[in-house]
Amino acid sequence: MSDTTPVPAPGRRARHRSRARRRVWPWVAGGVGVLVVALAVLGGLFAKDASTMLRSADALTSHATAAKNAVSDRDAAALAAEVGGLESAAREFAEATTGPHWWLAAHTPWVSDQARPLIAAGKAVDAMASDALAPLAEMESLDALAVPSFENGRIDPYVLEPYREPLARAAGALEAQNEALAEVSLLNTVDQVATPFLDLRSRLADLSDLVGSAHVAAELLPSMLGADGERTYLVMVQNNAEPRATGGIPGAVIEVTLYDGRVDLGEYRAAGDLQQDAGVGGLTKDELRIFGDQMEIFAQDVNFTPEFPRSAELMTRFWTVGGGDAVDGVVSVDPVALGWMLEGIDPVAVGPFEITGENLADTMLRDSYVAYPNGADQDAFFARASAELFGRIVSGKGTVLDGVERAIDAGRFMVWSADEAEQALLVTTPISGGFLERDATAGVFVNDGSGSKIGYYIDTATTVTDLMCADGSIAGQEIDVSFVHTFSGDLNDLPEYVRGGIYVPEGEFHANVLVYPAVGTGVTTVTLDGKKTKVSPQQHAGRAMATARIALEPGQTATLRYEISASERGVLPPEYVQTPGAREPGVERLQKAATSGC
Repeated sequence: MSDTTPVPAPGRRARHRSRARRRVWPWVAGGVGVLVVALAVLGGLFAKDASTMLRSADALTSHATAAKNAVSDRDAAALAAEVGGLESAAREFAEATTGPHWWLAAHTPWVSDQARPLIAAGKAVDAMASDALAPLAEMESLDALAVPSFENGRIDPYVLEPYREPLARAAGALEAQNEALAEVSLLNTVDQVATPFLDLRSRLADLSDLVGSAHVAAELLPSMLGADGERTYLVMVQNNAEPRATGGIPGAVIEVTLYDGRVDLGEYRAAGDLQQDAGVGGLTKDELRIFGDQMEIFAQDVNFTPEFPRSAELMTRFWTVGGGDAVDGVVSVDPVALGWMLEGIDPVAVGPFEITGENLADTMLRDSYVAYPNGADQDAFFARASAELFGRIVSGKGTVLDGVERAIDAGRFMVWSADEAEQALLVTTPISGGFLERDATAGVFVNDGSGSKIGYYIDTATTVTDLMCADGSIAGQEIDVSFVHTFSGDLNDLPEYVRGGIYVPEGEFHANVLVYPAVGTGVTTVTLDGKKTKVSPQQHAGRAMATARIALEPGQTATLRYEISASERGVLPPEYVQTPGAREPGVERLQKAATSGC
């Protein structure tokens, strides 16, 4: 920071100095007196404001936490009970950051670095209370924040219409304040101001995501559920036994038609049947360089990329080139998510199996391979079972509502629309499966290199350690991902297409592991089992990423460690996502004090 001490202007010639002193000193003395008085007045005003802010901040935190919990629990009565106190505390806090003395502070070097975050925080909490939560509190129910459910095989396309306007107001207010807070620089802000500011920014972002998703649902449900005319979608069922970045290879593709909220199943195909040796085109230069041309030749490889909207768009190309009709969008789900959605159903007979929600994933990802040693037969079973089970979901059976919400949170249920306007709204929500535009998210993704289904037996355990600065931002991260090959039986008991042996030795699991650090951070070191390993650094659609290779025999463990440093100040602890496996991955989030970089 530069020295801002005023430097006296050069004096006149010596013969004028005496007269100059006589003229200047009275003004200097008067000016100092005025400055002393002004500082005393400002000090008194700021002291009063500080006292008010501290008092209101306690009430604000209490009411805001309770209100956020009420929104998360969709408890309209609890939210209404908190909003009045929240508005009062927010108004008091906001008023304590206004006035001529605050304007002056915001335009004074260094002082402005402390004042501007407080002023922005005051506006944000006031808007959050009055413009976002108050409209929600006026709603009779907060069920609009939940996933709509099937009733008699139908979802009412207009079920959220009564809530559309208040949701739009609330989402707009929260998004505007999110953007305003994101623009506030904390470069020279003291920790005592920066820490609560960053906490507010994080809480506001969480609330904005929740309300924003509900707003998007209210806007899109009528058109996407066929209220304005018939819609056709592909349901892409990912097979986690052979990992791809977003989960697993698309094992089955099911055509569904929606009209006025009712779902009809059409034809279904195994994704392997959609292969196009000449390619379906549409790959970007980055995708060709990083992933090769397999994404446009094999439908099972469309999700080498962690960006589901790209995978979905490519899948529609395979479908239409393969003779299918043009579709309006793509829905992705995996057997783990299907099991969550069908918990509690009566057993469904498919082939030699009685499938329930509890055994669904293991049946489709493990047991069916033993029952069908021929790969083509298993592909046909996977497609048939997927269609049958999805049919149970759309008929309203099982615990679809809770299962869908859980699947969205786990990255196992995603939706893409071919309509650009609809997709522009979807991409602002987690259900879109978009990753590359999520600047504040780090990700680790797995693409199988074994050419087999041995990936079912790979478990992962991840520890993400945020290296914290005193103000709540990070100096960097340490991400440790351990892969465990759990198969312990006789490899000869597995079908050949499960144990492999064509591309890699039998039973071994090989994979390319992709890491994408959050924007504002970068990977500095990558180690494999404690030793530096080769990585291939790349740029993917403007995002930095790096690829490492792992190979595991049955019983072995491999641990990749990524050391990441922040390249700018004020980076909040990023969200973290990774490839969903055949079982829920273990992810632990830790924090420790940074030793440098703050």
